[in-house]
Amino acid sequence: MQAAVWIVLLAGAYPLGLALLANRRTSLLQSIYWTMLAWLGWLAALATSGTSSASSMGIYVALCLTGCAGVAVLGGRRPGATAWNFVVLALLAVNLLPLAEGLLTGKTLSLSGFRAVCVACTIAVGILNYLPTRLAPAALLLLCGTGFEFAGLLAEYGPYRQIGAFLVAFVPWVAYAALRSQPLGASEFDRLWLDFRNRFGFVWAQRIRDQFHRAAAHGGWPVLLRWQGLRLVPGTAVPDESTQDEIVETLRALLKRFRTGAKE
Repeated sequence: MQAAVWIVLLAGAYPLGLALLANRRTSLLQSIYWTMLAWLGWLAALATSGTSSASSMGIYVALCLTGCAGVAVLGGRRPGATAWNFVVLALLAVNLLPLAEGLLTGKTLSLSGFRAVCVACTIAVGILNYLPTRLAPAALLLLCGTGFEFAGLLAEYGPYRQIGAFLVAFVPWVAYAALRSQPLGASEFDRLWLDFRNRFGFVWAQRIRDQFHRAAAHGGWPVLLRWQGLRLVPGTAVPDESTQDEIVETLRALLKRFRTGAKE
C-alpha cells in the first residue's frame, strides 16, 4: 500500500498546482501556500515511515500543518490576509509543543488526549467550513484520513496510519474533481456567488450573505441570496435590467476584498 500512497500523493502536485494558479489573484493565496506546506509534510511523514518514532513525529507535524491550512482560510480577506499568517504560525507553534518536548527530552512523541483534541479541533475548523460547499466530499475524505492517523498515533497501530495516509493522498484529487463538476450557475450573479462560496467556504460566504441582504434591504430589491444562488422574494416581480446590473455590481463590490472573480 505504501507504494500506492507515494504515487497518489506525488501526483497530488498537479491539482495543487492548478489551485495555486487559480487563486494567485485572490486572498486565498496564503491558504494555498499553507496547503502545499501540509502536502510536503505528508510527503516527509511518508518518507520517515521506516522508524516508529520518526514516523509518529512526521505524521504529527503533517496533521498540525493540515489544521493550519484550514485555519488560514479564515483570514483570507484583504487587508489582513498576510498578517493572519502570524496567527497561524502561533497556532502551529502551540500545537508543535509536544514535538519540541520530545526532542528536548530525547523521548518519543507523547500525545495526551488534550493535545490531540487541540490539533483535531484545528483540522475540524477547515472540514466544517467546507462541508456545505462543493468541496464536501474532499472534506469528508480528509476527516476519515486524519481520523485514522490520529487513531494510529494514539493506539500506536501501524495499519491505521497506512489507511489514513492513503485516504489523505486522494483529498486533492477529490477536491479537483468536485470543483471541475460544479454547476456554472444560471446567471452572472450566481456564477460569481457559487465560485466564491465554494472557494472560501461557509464562514466567509455567510458573512457576504449578511452584507448583501443589508444592501438589498437598503436598495429595496425583492431578492434573497440563498445558499444555491439569488432568488426572488415570493410574490414579487422580476427587477428591471438596470436593477439587475446594480445587484451584480453590489456583489462584485462585496467580493472586491477577496478578488474572487477578477478578470485574468
